[in-house]
Amino acid sequence: MDDERVRAAINAFYKGAGVNKKFNDQVNENVAAVFGVMISETKKCSKALSWVPEPPNAKASISWVVRNFANSVLNQLKDESSLTCAKRVIQIWDRKIQMAGMGL
Repeated sequence: MDDERVRAAINAFYKGAGVNKKFNDQVNENVAAVFGVMISETKKCSKALSWVPEPPNAKASISWVVRNFANSVLNQLKDESSLTCAKRVIQIWDRKIQMAGMGL
């Protein structure tokens, strides 16, 4: 159940950034950690995710993602500067999250 919620959060982030892509790989703690970095990087260039608390010990976990994300809250990525910022973050980190999902 948590795996699906994490997958949904990642996919909502992609959709909110206007990226037509789906994360369908396995969910594990490395995937959650990479997603946490993606959120932190987006927060550096956009205020759209300022409401997201920093993960404990600076590393996101599956439970952190599940607690802090829902599809509807990622709608805050709607403004143009947020879209550009989030798209750039996805370009940089997408391969890493895909590799994490493959257990690499």
